[in-house]
Amino acid sequence: MAKAVADILVEHAGALTDSFIHIEGRALSTWRAESRSFFNLPDAPVVAAGHQAQAWHAGIVAKTLWCDALARARNATPVHVVVDQDTFDGFFVEWPAREDGLWKANGHRFSNATQQIAALRAPAFRAQEIEHVGETPEYVGAGLARLTASLGLFKNSPNAALQITRALLHGVAHIIQEPRIISASQVMGTSFAQHLLDRMVREPDVCAQSYNLALQLHPRAARPLRVDGSRSELPLWILNESGERVHANADNVRAARANNQPLLPRASLLGVLLRTSLADHFTHGLGGKMYEEVSNDWIRRWLGWQPPRFDVVSATLRLPLENKHNQANLAGPHQHSFRSAWCDPDLAVTSQTGPSARRRHFLNTIAALPRRSAQRKKLFQELIADRHSRRGELAGTLTQLQDVANAEMQARQSLDVAMRRSWCISLHPPGALEALSTQLCQRAQDLGA
Repeated sequence: MAKAVADILVEHAGALTDSFIHIEGRALSTWRAESRSFFNLPDAPVVAAGHQAQAWHAGIVAKTLWCDALARARNATPVHVVVDQDTFDGFFVEWPAREDGLWKANGHRFSNATQQIAALRAPAFRAQEIEHVGETPEYVGAGLARLTASLGLFKNSPNAALQITRALLHGVAHIIQEPRIISASQVMGTSFAQHLLDRMVREPDVCAQSYNLALQLHPRAARPLRVDGSRSELPLWILNESGERVHANADNVRAARANNQPLLPRASLLGVLLRTSLADHFTHGLGGKMYEEVSNDWIRRWLGWQPPRFDVVSATLRLPLENKHNQANLAGPHQHSFRSAWCDPDLAVTSQTGPSARRRHFLNTIAALPRRSAQRKKLFQELIADRHSRRGELAGTLTQLQDVANAEMQARQSLDVAMRRSWCISLHPPGALEALSTQLCQRAQDLGA
């Protein structure tokens, strides 16, 4: 079995931000030292990345592998941040399986969704066993079994987000040094997060206005915040007693702080906190890059300083699935598609382009008649009746074209499944993720990262 080679993307930020620069009136090194103390991390540089609790594909785990390479080179502490403030929609995994010689995606939900409950409040679960894997490569079946076992290994985790994250990291534990795991919800307890929170509550309208202006860079990254004095929205969530996230504004944030209700950072704020006060070096994927470009502009407009730079790392690694179909032979030898012939049945028995002679005669005659005339309406009805009649007369040929169209559609779907880049990392054959790690380590050496 030939091993698939990954296409990797690395945008290295270069030299680290000087830790002695001052941000918000204090040295950056001081903010970071306090964060390391808060999380009981060693007094050493930190390299970090993170993601939501979902089935990671190779592009996601590439961030963790890159951090591992940097941590080894710099004798730094690797940290993985669990994005646990997002809602938890259950843990669902798909895998490729053959049916009638074609690839299709089978799926299994290891745990049920919790609707609008934040992932940190979703309880850990007993992984539901997969009843039927189907005809799939041996390495895929073995990977699913390992993933199921890993979820069971961490079933006593405080919540589902940590359980899934630990299980996925366990799957690459033979490749990387064990990272320290922290949760995004915990980051709000750091001194730097509390400082920014104080500023937000003091100047909510300026904060929201700056945020909205920054969103012009990527309008789809998030919705604008409402600007309304003390009721101006802030880039936070308030967690209510049911575990649901509530939109935050300056007034209800004050009340939440007084009642010790949890406050959770939205993506734009979380990135600023992690890059500034926790990690000496932070790594994002392509999606995170978009958020951080908005965050940089927001902080610059609001507070007048620029958050530290970050690396962008991703990878495309496909499963080595044998597929007999390719894009070149999917079109088939037929001049007309079933859809065209169904609309104009005589195309099924001709190679000419455009409307058939029979249909063209109808169309030209109709076009020559006065608009909204009785004659025009009558002839149009005759056209419809004639098409219906010809469908019956050419039923056999049309059925053949329909069968060809269905076969081509199934072949395309099979190819799409075979070429998918988003399979869970647990499904890759032995050595695939090790090879990806080696590629990233080599790139780090080449860049002097």
